[in-house]
Amino acid sequence: MKKSVNIAVGVVVVAGALITAGAWYTGTRLEGVLGDAVQQGNQQIQAAFVGHEGSASVELLSLDRHFFTSTAHYKFIVQNPKLNGGQPVELLFVDNIEHGPFPWSRVKSLNLVPVMAASNMALEKNVFSEKWFAMTHDQAPLTGHFSMGYDRAALGRIEFLPFQFDDQNGSFKFSGFTLNASGSANGEKLEANGVLGSLDVTATSEEGPVSLSLRDLTFNTGGTNGKSGFYLGHSDAKVSSATFQAAGRPPVQFKDFVNTSLLQEVEGNLNAQVTYDIGNITFDGKAIGSSQMVWKFANFDIASTKALLQIYQEKVQPQAQAAAAMGESYTPHLSPADQALVQAEVGKLLSAKPHIELEKLSLKTANGESHFSLSMDLSNPTSLDQPGAALLKQLVTQLDAKLLLSKPMIQDLASLQALSDGQTDHAAIAEQAKGAAESVGGMAIMLQVGKVEGDNITSSLHYANDVVDFNGVKMSAQQFAAAMMGKVVMFNQAQ
Repeated sequence: MKKSVNIAVGVVVVAGALITAGAWYTGTRLEGVLGDAVQQGNQQIQAAFVGHEGSASVELLSLDRHFFTSTAHYKFIVQNPKLNGGQPVELLFVDNIEHGPFPWSRVKSLNLVPVMAASNMALEKNVFSEKWFAMTHDQAPLTGHFSMGYDRAALGRIEFLPFQFDDQNGSFKFSGFTLNASGSANGEKLEANGVLGSLDVTATSEEGPVSLSLRDLTFNTGGTNGKSGFYLGHSDAKVSSATFQAAGRPPVQFKDFVNTSLLQEVEGNLNAQVTYDIGNITFDGKAIGSSQMVWKFANFDIASTKALLQIYQEKVQPQAQAAAAMGESYTPHLSPADQALVQAEVGKLLSAKPHIELEKLSLKTANGESHFSLSMDLSNPTSLDQPGAALLKQLVTQLDAKLLLSKPMIQDLASLQALSDGQTDHAAIAEQAKGAAESVGGMAIMLQVGKVEGDNITSSLHYANDVVDFNGVKMSAQQFAAAMMGKVVMFNQAQ
């Protein structure tokens, strides 16, 4: 028995020594790890701000290192012409760090996986955050809890407390937000998911109040950093309901909104798919229906896509934002060197024969569904400086478009419009709506832009090798363009 007790005591002593040694080792490494993390964070912040007004950065102010714990202080600086009169805004954070391998906060929750450190961060009160603290009853409105493994993989959670305020410019009510995130060393793999219960914003304008409300927003995103430098994988976002009301206008509401996206690398090119679903659309409290939009992209050259995106972020986007701030229309202004670079990169992009497809754009009402699809394959022309017809023939190798308009759907929309206009005679509304649907079908036949097949109005177009097949009638692209111009004139005369 005594021997067993001695062994048990020895095990405890050895374990305690190992934990103490691990805590000491963590303490000696911590400053270098935090410095690397701040440097990487600033690089990512800088990349995120490319093409946007303002800047932001993080600074490690101090690190007080103890045996089992350390305390770090950070300063986050953000500057934007529209914020604080253009002067920098500084937010201070304190981080109470527990050394590994077994931080006490993790042991208490029976999480016994060894880690380098457990971080408990909180926003501190200063001149820039004191109003925020007042709205959260003097509790830290922003906190974070993270753990970092010895392989420098990180796992954590950020929480924003609920708050609300009202002033002469409007009101803001926020239910709080939680973000969970994880990442491998050097950010090769990232995952994040977040939850927002509700958000209600009201603002005043010269025309009247404008309001926006969101309910039950969730998102899940992340992926693996591919050879392209883009993060590859799935992302999705969901909103239970979103309501917007412009000044003097009825409210528009979207329910069960879902956005999904997928980005992949295939044989040195980027492929992507983006889907938008809206389960229910209402206008002024009256149901319209559901909608879906699906985009697909394939064969986008990685290098040229990155180069063109960089040019847009660094050259085009700042000009567009400056014009919008001045209330002016925007025209891109690029130097001759930038124009030559854009033309060269566009040529590389087109040489990969990119495919762009609007697989589906639909609107479904109570009695019918209409949808539109468009797909095109592109190639690199011998020169961009050539007549339009010759350029089109070389640029677009194939194009397909299909439109189906449901007459019952048109009737549903016409009835809704009549009700919104204040009409109350349901029999008259039904007759008027039927007439609107028949009028659209008749106009399509008169202008020879579509066919009526039962309850549907259909139209199709196929283009390849300078030949356009429009609803079964073949012609050259130039003849098609002239025919469309003539139909536009006819339509304007019929109005």
